[in-house]
Amino acid sequence: QASSKTTSFVVSSKSGINHGKMEMPRRRQILTIESDDSIATTPFLHLITRGGSTIKGEGTALRLVPPGTVFNNLPLIQSTQILLGMNILGFAISVVTGSHLHLDLIGTGAFAVAALPSLTGNHLMRTNISGIAVAVWGTKLASFLFFRALKVKHDTRLDDTLSTIGGTTVFWAISFLWGVICSLPHTLGTTSSDPGNKYTTIVGTVMFIAGLIIETAADYQKWAFKSSNTPAQFCNVGLWSVSQHPNWFGNLVLWSGIVVMNVPALGWARGCASLASPLFMWSLFYGQASGAITPAVELAKAKYGSDPTFLKYVKNIPLLVPRLFSWGKNNS
Repeated sequence: QASSKTTSFVVSSKSGINHGKMEMPRRRQILTIESDDSIATTPFLHLITRGGSTIKGEGTALRLVPPGTVFNNLPLIQSTQILLGMNILGFAISVVTGSHLHLDLIGTGAFAVAALPSLTGNHLMRTNISGIAVAVWGTKLASFLFFRALKVKHDTRLDDTLSTIGGTTVFWAISFLWGVICSLPHTLGTTSSDPGNKYTTIVGTVMFIAGLIIETAADYQKWAFKSSNTPAQFCNVGLWSVSQHPNWFGNLVLWSGIVVMNVPALGWARGCASLASPLFMWSLFYGQASGAITPAVELAKAKYGSDPTFLKYVKNIPLLVPRLFSWGKNNS
């Protein structure tokens, strides 16, 4: 802990320097300079420039942040470990039982479990809202998907993938990768002690709520449609009349909201890293919707391809982002 008259900064040096009487060998050092403010330092703390300002020395760059703003990677490490453990558990159950019932319960439920450490001992409103948002979304979606799995029993889209050890390994590796990348806006947000911007926190919260409502409504509409119609009919009502996958669109909106909540507190490098979440999900969802990743498109065509209404629907309705001006129009 620095005294009230000093501030400690982490310095990364690629080569040793001798500046006056202070020697800095070839390793990370703590540089203490006179200041009116103080911050605590731990092995997990890393200080970066806020706004991009950098003080350079011979072979050394000292990156400064405002007093009180530090980055602690421990919450990020804890979340990643939880995600890894949950997906290893899912892999083991898949190998032993061959069941499909636990796939989304564990794969999606891992988000909620991984968010719990950020809600203990954290007094920042931004990260508390972000953590609650992730926990609520993960619990809600995992519960719905598990309920659906109990009714359906089996996901034919994954038969080929989960029929071998190699395919099962790839499935759960992608699930882990999805968890780590998708949760970056929150997990990186928990590493910053900066309270962020109250306006972006409000905007991000509104976006999250809107996305959660869209995703939940889309899932409910499709479930209700499938429950009250024959299997030969495809869902093109409600939100499904303006997007072929409105639930995935809602997912993109809610995670983009979590990005907006946290990005002002992350600085340039971590802020850019947090954008990997919506970009990765867009690629994943678009790949599935277009048939590039899973055989979902081929299965849908085999099931509904004889229906001219379905063919017009596929031709005219966007894969993800709704065409709002077409709301309520008859796709036939």
